[in-house]
Amino acid sequence: MLRWFHDNFSSLLLAVVLSLTVWVAAVSSSDPVSADLFSPSIGIDYINIPENLLILGGKPEEAVIELNAPASVWEQLTPEDIHIFADLNNLGEGEHTIALEATIDEVPTQVISIRPATVTIILETGASREVAVEVVTIGDPVLGYRAGDPLPSPGFVTVTGPVSMLNQVYSLRAEITISGSQENMEVVVPLTPIDIDGHEIEGLHLEIEEVRVSIQIGQEAGRRLVSVIPIIEGREALESAGYYQVTSISVTPSEVIVASSDRQALAELPGYVETIPINILDRSDDVEQRVLLDLPDGFSIVGDQNGVLIQIGIDPVVNSINITLPVEVQGLGSRLYAQAAPASVSLILTGPIATLETLSEEDVRVVVDLLDLGIGTYQLEPQVIILPGDVEYDGPIPATTEVTISNTPFGLTQ
Repeated sequence: MLRWFHDNFSSLLLAVVLSLTVWVAAVSSSDPVSADLFSPSIGIDYINIPENLLILGGKPEEAVIELNAPASVWEQLTPEDIHIFADLNNLGEGEHTIALEATIDEVPTQVISIRPATVTIILETGASREVAVEVVTIGDPVLGYRAGDPLPSPGFVTVTGPVSMLNQVYSLRAEITISGSQENMEVVVPLTPIDIDGHEIEGLHLEIEEVRVSIQIGQEAGRRLVSVIPIIEGREALESAGYYQVTSISVTPSEVIVASSDRQALAELPGYVETIPINILDRSDDVEQRVLLDLPDGFSIVGDQNGVLIQIGIDPVVNSINITLPVEVQGLGSRLYAQAAPASVSLILTGPIATLETLSEEDVRVVVDLLDLGIGTYQLEPQVIILPGDVEYDGPIPATTEVTISNTPFGLTQ
């Protein structure tokens, strides 16, 4: 038996190799292996950072990896399966170039390349210190109001970073916008490390990223914000006539700051002031007029002393009427006769009452144009001619008119 195995060993080995080759070929054909760049890029992890050392400034955050893997692995591979890292173990202060490494959770997978292949960083001793929060207000409150000093909470925040960067930090800036405010404010504001010239410093770690800032806003002594009420005379008489109506009233500004040395009188002001009356009885169009305020004795306006701008929209009162008009013919050829059926149509006219009440027969006409038409019967659309430009119409009814043209007179000749 042993002799037979010895005599046939080479044949058996060849059979095994051929079988394995056939198996590999079969597997490869059903699950082909391919090389490609994985997308998207993968974040770089910096591991084993030495104690008391920090990475100075910015550092590469992502890399692209090229892999070789079967099709079945490519279908399942996700960014979470790929880990690219830079190992900082046993490094000291200074600049270092480190080769990137990668591990893949899905197997079988081969890493062909990582781009970039290396990263360059600077390590420096780290430290921490408390830095004051500096609140910067942007804008101003409403005229006549004053903003107090902003109060951040907390007033100091611990900042950690490389010593060379930490030494540049002058304050932690927190910006708050108070433009147009007239009430106390309390908002959460992000912090920004800045140097003495106001430039932002990046790459530092803040114990907290935001602070709460409160600021008191109140009226200045001797001043008060009040509403403006426009006094309009003649409106009732104008609208009762039935031809025009007031459609809008606006006053700019709608609030003003008034000042008085009499604090008692200022406190007793009802919260508004009226304008000098403006009369619109005889107006038929829009009004735009600057008007002074009717201020009590001892009061004055802070700011513009020319009063307020009043804008009043005045529109005609619109109505509708139904009229019936004869159908006129025009353009009829010589020695021809025409008859329209129906001989008249209805129109609904819409417009200002004043215009509708004064319409004459010449103002509205309904005509059919027979130019170049010979003997026969035609279905034509009448044309409506309205002279007043502020009148609209709906119709005519019917929308088409039958017109018969003949060379002999009809019973009713036109």
